Amino acid sequence: MTQRWVLDEIVDPFGAKVLVERDAAGAVSSARFDLAGLPRVDALLAGQPVTGVPNLVEKLCGICPAAHHLAGVRALEALAGSPELTPTAKAVRALLHYGSALETHAPRLISTDRETALAMRRFGKAAMAAAGSPGHFPTTAIPGGVKTAVSPESRDGLAATAAELLTQLVAVAVKQLQTPSTLPAYAGADVALVDPGASPDLLGERVRAVAASGATILSGASASAWDGLVAEQYVGAPAPRPYLVALGPDHGRYRVGPMAQLRVGDLTTPIAAGLQRDWLAQSGDAGGARAIMTVHAVEAIIALLDAPELISGEPTVEVGPCAPESVGVGWVDGPRGLLVHRYQTGADGRLTAAQILTPTAQNEPWLADLLLSAAAGSTAALDLEDAVREADPCLPCSSAPVGGMGLQVDIVSADGGY
Repeated sequence: MTQRWVLDEIVDPFGAKVLVERDAAGAVSSARFDLAGLPRVDALLAGQPVTGVPNLVEKLCGICPAAHHLAGVRALEALAGSPELTPTAKAVRALLHYGSALETHAPRLISTDRETALAMRRFGKAAMAAAGSPGHFPTTAIPGGVKTAVSPESRDGLAATAAELLTQLVAVAVKQLQTPSTLPAYAGADVALVDPGASPDLLGERVRAVAASGATILSGASASAWDGLVAEQYVGAPAPRPYLVALGPDHGRYRVGPMAQLRVGDLTTPIAAGLQRDWLAQSGDAGGARAIMTVHAVEAIIALLDAPELISGEPTVEVGPCAPESVGVGWVDGPRGLLVHRYQTGADGRLTAAQILTPTAQNEPWLADLLLSAAAGSTAALDLEDAVREADPCLPCSSAPVGGMGLQVDIVSADGGY
C-alpha cells in the first residue's frame, strides 16, 4: 500500500524574515530571525516502520542531506545496541561527511573567489561519489556500516587534486583571518562533538561544551545521555530555544557550528590547527572559522586517502533488530554544526516519536543576539545581513552575495502594531 503525505503549507526556501521590536521610546528592544515558516519535520517520521526510516531520512533536508543521512542511521544503530563499526565503514562515512562539508561551504566563496569555490565543490562532490553517493541525496550508510568500500580508481582521482585544493583553501583562510569581525562576542557556551582526546571530531561519539570563559561545562558525554544534557524550552516549536540542562533555561544558551568546533578543543590536522591558533588569538568570526574547517576537511580527506581500510575490508557488521520501547540518539557535527536525531520506538516496530534538533534551531538564540546588536544601529535589511551570515541558518539566503539576501524586516512597536 502506498502512503501519500500532503503538506498544507508551501514554504519558500528563499524567504527570510527578521522581526524587530521597538519599545515605547522607539529604541530596538529585541530582534529575531523568524523560523515560523520552517515547520519541523519530526512528525513525518513518527508512526513510520523502523525499517523504512533510512529512505525517509535521506530526503529530509535538501541543504544538509548527508548530515541528516548519517545522524539518522546512527540513531537507528543506537536503537540496535550501538554496534562497533569496522574501520572501513568509519573511513567511508568520514569521506562522505567531509566531502559534504566542502560542497556545502563552497557557495559562500562564489562571489569572492569563484575558481576556488568551483574547485571545492567539484572535489566535495567527487568525495561523496567515491563514498557511494553520486546524487544529491546520499545513500552510503546503512545500519551497521556502509554499502561498499571506495574503489582504488576513485581514491586515486581524489588524490590527484587534493594537494592543489588544500593550497587554495589555505590562502582563502589566511585572507579571511585578515578581516576581523565587527560583530559582538558571544556570552553563551560552545558545543561540538569530540574524539576521546577532546579534539573536534565531526563524527565524534562524545559531545563537549565550553563556556565563553573557557571553563568546561561538559567534558565529553555520550549520545545515550542526551536527554539529560539538552532540553527544549518550547518543545516541538520551530524555534525551540534549546539549553544546557546543567545551566538551566536562563543561562544555558549555546551555539554550534564552526566557531564552536574551534573553541571546544585543538584540531588534529596540522595546517588547520595552526590557523586555529591564529583565529583564537584574534577572536575571529564565523567566516574565518568556516574557512579553517574547510582546510581541516581536506587535510582529513588526504589522510583518509592514505588509509588502506578505505578501499579494502569489511564494510558492515551484523546488526540486530531495533529494541522495542526504547530511545536511540544519533548525531553528527555537520557543516553548520551539531545535528541530533532522537528516535523512540513502540512495541510494534514503529517510531512512536522523533525529535530532530537542527543547527539552525540551536543557533537561533545566538542569531537573535547578533541581530539585536546590528539593529541597534540600523534596521535596514542590508545592515542585518552580516548577522545572518555569521550564524548561517539552513536557508539559501546564507550564501547569497552582499545585498542579495532578500531579507524582509518587519518592525513591531511595543503595543504590537507595525
